[in-house]
Amino acid sequence: MRNVTDRIFQGAISVFIRKGLQATTQEVAKEAGVAEVTLYRRYSTKENLFITVIKNVLEKKFDSHVLEIAKENETEVFLMNIIEDRLEILSKNYDLVKMLLSESLRGNLANEINLPDIIFSSLKKGLEYHFELKNQTVDIDFCARQLGGIFLSYVVLPNAQPFNKLTLQEKKDIARKHAKAVLATI
Repeated sequence: MRNVTDRIFQGAISVFIRKGLQATTQEVAKEAGVAEVTLYRRYSTKENLFITVIKNVLEKKFDSHVLEIAKENETEVFLMNIIEDRLEILSKNYDLVKMLLSESLRGNLANEINLPDIIFSSLKKGLEYHFELKNQTVDIDFCARQLGGIFLSYVVLPNAQPFNKLTLQEKKDIARKHAKAVLATI
Protein backbone atom coordinates (compact mmCIF):
# COMPACT_ATOMS: atom_id res chain seq x y z
CA MET A 1 0.00 0.00 0.00
CA ARG A 2 1.36 3.41 -0.98
CA ASN A 3 1.98 5.83 1.83
CA VAL A 4 -0.65 8.43 2.65
CA THR A 5 1.28 11.38 1.18
CA ASP A 6 1.71 9.57 -2.14
CA ARG A 7 -1.99 8.70 -2.22
CA ILE A 8 -2.94 12.30 -1.44
CA PHE A 9 -0.62 13.66 -4.13
CA GLN A 10 -1.89 11.19 -6.76
CA GLY A 11 -5.51 11.78 -5.83
CA ALA A 12 -5.09 15.56 -5.78
CA ILE A 13 -3.34 15.63 -9.15
CA SER A 14 -6.05 13.48 -10.68
CA VAL A 15 -8.88 15.64 -9.32
CA PHE A 16 -7.16 18.99 -9.97
CA ILE A 17 -6.41 18.03 -13.58
CA ARG A 18 -10.08 17.28 -14.13
CA LYS A 19 -11.57 20.20 -12.21
CA GLY A 20 -8.82 22.74 -11.54
CA LEU A 21 -9.26 24.82 -8.41
CA GLN A 22 -13.01 24.20 -8.58
CA ALA A 23 -12.34 20.75 -7.12
CA THR A 24 -13.32 20.21 -3.50
CA THR A 25 -11.26 18.68 -0.72
CA GLN A 26 -14.05 16.12 -0.40
CA GLU A 27 -13.36 14.98 -3.99
CA VAL A 28 -9.61 14.86 -3.36
CA ALA A 29 -10.07 12.88 -0.13
CA LYS A 30 -12.33 10.37 -1.87
CA GLU A 31 -9.89 9.94 -4.78
CA ALA A 32 -6.94 9.54 -2.37
CA GLY A 33 -8.81 7.15 -0.10
CA VAL A 34 -8.29 9.29 3.01
CA ALA A 35 -10.56 11.19 5.36
CA GLU A 36 -11.13 14.84 4.49
CA VAL A 37 -9.88 15.78 7.96
CA THR A 38 -6.50 14.25 7.02
CA LEU A 39 -6.17 16.81 4.24
CA TYR A 40 -7.00 19.66 6.60
CA ARG A 41 -4.55 18.45 9.24
CA ARG A 42 -1.73 18.26 6.71
CA TYR A 43 -2.48 21.23 4.45
CA SER A 44 -5.07 23.39 6.32
CA THR A 45 -6.66 24.70 3.09
CA LYS A 46 -7.43 23.47 -0.39
CA GLU A 47 -5.16 26.20 -1.77
CA ASN A 48 -2.21 24.97 0.35
CA LEU A 49 -2.84 21.42 -0.82
CA PHE A 50 -2.98 22.60 -4.45
CA ILE A 51 0.23 24.64 -4.14
CA THR A 52 2.11 21.85 -2.35
CA VAL A 53 1.08 19.15 -4.79
CA ILE A 54 1.58 21.18 -7.97
CA LYS A 55 4.95 22.62 -6.87
CA ASN A 56 6.16 19.14 -5.99
CA VAL A 57 5.17 17.74 -9.39
CA LEU A 58 6.51 20.68 -11.40
CA GLU A 59 9.84 20.84 -9.60
CA LYS A 60 10.37 17.11 -10.04
CA LYS A 61 9.46 17.23 -13.71
CA PHE A 62 11.17 20.44 -14.78
CA ASP A 63 14.27 20.55 -12.58
CA SER A 64 15.15 16.95 -13.22
CA HIS A 65 18.56 16.32 -14.72
CA VAL A 66 18.91 19.68 -16.55
CA LEU A 67 22.45 20.15 -15.26
CA GLU A 68 23.39 16.65 -16.43
CA ILE A 69 22.13 17.47 -19.93
CA ALA A 70 24.08 20.76 -19.80
CA LYS A 71 27.39 18.89 -19.48
CA GLU A 72 27.16 17.90 -23.15
CA ASN A 73 30.12 19.45 -24.97
CA GLU A 74 28.42 20.04 -28.33
CA THR A 75 25.97 22.93 -28.11
CA GLU A 76 23.71 21.61 -30.87
CA VAL A 77 23.45 18.21 -29.15
CA PHE A 78 22.84 19.95 -25.80
CA LEU A 79 20.01 22.03 -27.30
CA MET A 80 18.54 18.97 -29.02
CA ASN A 81 18.58 17.06 -25.72
CA ILE A 82 16.95 19.93 -23.82
CA ILE A 83 14.27 20.35 -26.50
CA GLU A 84 13.52 16.63 -26.60
CA ASP A 85 13.43 16.36 -22.82
CA ARG A 86 11.13 19.36 -22.28
CA LEU A 87 8.77 18.47 -25.13
CA GLU A 88 8.55 14.92 -23.82
CA ILE A 89 7.72 16.16 -20.30
CA LEU A 90 5.19 18.71 -21.56
CA SER A 91 3.43 16.24 -23.84
CA LYS A 92 3.30 13.51 -21.18
CA ASN A 93 1.83 16.03 -18.74
CA TYR A 94 -0.37 17.83 -21.25
CA ASP A 95 -3.53 17.73 -19.11
CA LEU A 96 -1.70 19.15 -16.09
CA VAL A 97 -0.08 21.90 -18.16
CA LYS A 98 -3.41 22.73 -19.82
CA MET A 99 -5.14 22.99 -16.42
CA LEU A 100 -2.36 25.23 -15.08
CA LEU A 101 -2.53 27.52 -18.11
CA SER A 102 -6.30 27.71 -17.75
CA GLU A 103 -6.12 28.54 -14.03
CA SER A 104 -3.36 31.06 -14.73
CA LEU A 105 -5.45 32.84 -17.36
CA ARG A 106 -8.28 33.06 -14.82
CA GLY A 107 -5.87 34.64 -12.33
CA ASN A 108 -6.33 31.76 -9.88
CA LEU A 109 -2.73 30.65 -9.41
CA ALA A 110 -0.59 31.73 -6.50
CA ASN A 111 2.80 33.25 -7.28
CA GLU A 112 4.47 30.03 -6.08
CA ILE A 113 2.97 28.19 -9.05
CA ASN A 114 4.16 30.18 -12.00
CA LEU A 115 4.61 27.54 -14.72
CA PRO A 116 6.68 29.77 -17.03
CA ASP A 117 8.99 30.74 -14.14
CA ILE A 118 9.45 27.11 -13.12
CA ILE A 119 10.22 26.10 -16.70
CA PHE A 120 12.48 29.10 -17.35
CA SER A 121 14.42 28.95 -14.10
CA SER A 122 15.52 25.35 -14.66
CA LEU A 123 16.16 26.06 -18.33
CA LYS A 124 18.28 29.12 -17.52
CA LYS A 125 20.32 27.12 -15.00
CA GLY A 126 21.08 24.55 -17.68
CA LEU A 127 21.94 27.17 -20.30
CA GLU A 128 24.17 29.12 -17.91
CA TYR A 129 25.98 25.96 -16.85
CA HIS A 130 26.51 24.74 -20.42
CA PHE A 131 27.87 28.04 -21.71
CA GLU A 132 30.05 28.56 -18.62
CA LEU A 133 31.63 25.15 -19.27
CA LYS A 134 32.28 26.21 -22.85
CA ASN A 135 33.56 29.61 -21.69
CA GLN A 136 31.14 31.19 -24.14
CA THR A 137 29.13 34.37 -23.61
CA VAL A 138 25.52 34.02 -24.69
CA ASP A 139 22.37 36.04 -23.95
CA ILE A 140 20.80 33.40 -21.70
CA ASP A 141 17.45 35.19 -21.38
CA PHE A 142 17.10 35.47 -25.15
CA CYS A 143 18.06 31.84 -25.66
CA ALA A 144 15.65 30.71 -22.91
CA ARG A 145 12.84 32.74 -24.49
CA GLN A 146 13.45 31.13 -27.87
CA LEU A 147 13.31 27.69 -26.31
CA GLY A 148 10.24 28.70 -24.29
CA GLY A 149 8.50 29.74 -27.50
CA ILE A 150 9.18 26.30 -28.96
CA PHE A 151 7.78 24.61 -25.87
CA LEU A 152 4.72 26.87 -25.71
CA SER A 153 3.92 26.25 -29.37
CA TYR A 154 3.74 22.51 -28.70
CA VAL A 155 1.39 23.05 -25.76
CA VAL A 156 -0.92 25.67 -27.26
CA LEU A 157 -0.99 24.89 -30.98
CA PRO A 158 -2.55 21.63 -32.10
CA ASN A 159 -0.22 18.94 -33.40
CA ALA A 160 -1.14 15.92 -35.49
CA GLN A 161 0.33 13.69 -32.81
CA PRO A 162 1.63 14.44 -29.29
CA PHE A 163 5.43 14.63 -29.10
CA ASN A 164 5.67 11.68 -26.72
CA LYS A 165 3.82 9.49 -29.26
CA LEU A 166 6.27 10.19 -32.11
CA THR A 167 8.98 7.76 -33.14
CA LEU A 168 12.47 8.29 -31.79
CA GLN A 169 13.62 9.49 -35.22
CA GLU A 170 10.74 11.97 -35.54
CA LYS A 171 11.59 13.38 -32.10
CA LYS A 172 15.27 13.73 -33.05
CA ASP A 173 14.37 15.44 -36.34
CA ILE A 174 12.12 17.97 -34.61
CA ALA A 175 14.70 18.65 -31.89
CA ARG A 176 17.49 19.06 -34.49
CA LYS A 177 15.40 21.50 -36.57
CA HIS A 178 14.66 23.67 -33.52
CA ALA A 179 18.22 23.43 -32.16
CA LYS A 180 19.62 24.65 -35.49
CA ALA A 181 17.19 27.59 -35.47
CA VAL A 182 18.23 28.57 -31.93
CA LEU A 183 21.93 28.12 -32.74
CA ALA A 184 21.59 30.46 -35.72
CA THR A 185 20.68 33.31 -33.37
CA ILE A 186 23.40 32.94 -30.73
